[in-house]
Amino acid sequence: MIQRIAKILNTLYTEYKNYFVSWETSLNMIEPEITSYCSLTCHNCNRSVRQAPTREHMSPEQINKFVQESLDLNYVWNTITILGGEPTLHPNFFEIIALIKKYKDKYNDCRVQIATNGHGLVVNNALIKMPDWVVILNSSKQSNKQIFSSYNIAPIDLKKYRKKNFIKGCPITHYCGLGLNRYGYYCCGPGAGVDRIFAFNVGLHSLSLVNRNAMRKQLKLLCQYCGHFKDIYGEEKISEDKLSPSWEKAYNEYRKNKLRLPLY
Repeated sequence: MIQRIAKILNTLYTEYKNYFVSWETSLNMIEPEITSYCSLTCHNCNRSVRQAPTREHMSPEQINKFVQESLDLNYVWNTITILGGEPTLHPNFFEIIALIKKYKDKYNDCRVQIATNGHGLVVNNALIKMPDWVVILNSSKQSNKQIFSSYNIAPIDLKKYRKKNFIKGCPITHYCGLGLNRYGYYCCGPGAGVDRIFAFNVGLHSLSLVNRNAMRKQLKLLCQYCGHFKDIYGEEKISEDKLSPSWEKAYNEYRKNKLRLPLY
């Protein structure tokens, strides 16, 4: 009986929390997705590496633009997390690290880190050459069989989520901050991944345009299609590939047309 009451109370608390809590985008953290290419093709990858493979990269010029914008605006980043895909596979990886160092030299308290899968000789050879001011977040993956959120099951395709308040976002936008890819600034990294495939063209092309209202506007649209939104309602993670109709249609269109968005 006690366990049953505890379960009911926990359910009520979860519903209460999800009704009232909103996850605001952390505007002092950013994840530049410098490449969408990876040495693994993990199931349910939230950058669509497996589902829509590409060798798209951010150019050194785009990274330099990000750094220069940040310096010109005196923008204080607490954390810059360089990721992909697999970031070490970017053809100009160490040039990009050097460009980020220009920002780090002025804002030494900024934590610069790289998120890597740690898989393969090329990746690990790059990691051993990393300067000591870069923190390495190594997930040390051994295969593409991972337990991930059902990224490709769009909440908008499921009846129980269609009337949810998508502007609320999810913890990713709060704990990881902004996303940045070759198409601009986004409310989060997975949201940027949504736009790469669906081509809504909502990436912001200037850091000066990033603000709370702009992020909420992106959340309202992108969270409808991002499977991470369901995580806050206790949706189980999966290891096998699953697509809802919106994603299936979007991937088919992407493969046929290779939709291009305006570059950052």
